[in-house]
Amino acid sequence: MLGIPLDKALESISLPETVLDALLHHTGVLAPFLELTKACESANDEVFARTATALRLTSQQVNWAHLQALAWAETLTD
Repeated sequence: MLGIPLDKALESISLPETVLDALLHHTGVLAPFLELTKACESANDEVFARTATALRLTSQQVNWAHLQALAWAETLTD
């Protein structure tokens, strides 16, 4: 999207180490949430179910959070 590697793009902003670990190394406490987000965006039902279960979240909880995030994202373009 930016035309540069993600690690280079992230150098210009200050993010907590936990966020960087998830984004760059797919590790840490936030990594499962990133995996779940990617599963939602790609409609990967298998990964969605496995990750939601591991996080002890119901599909209803995840879908509601996803809808809220989409609604919030829409407000950024208004």
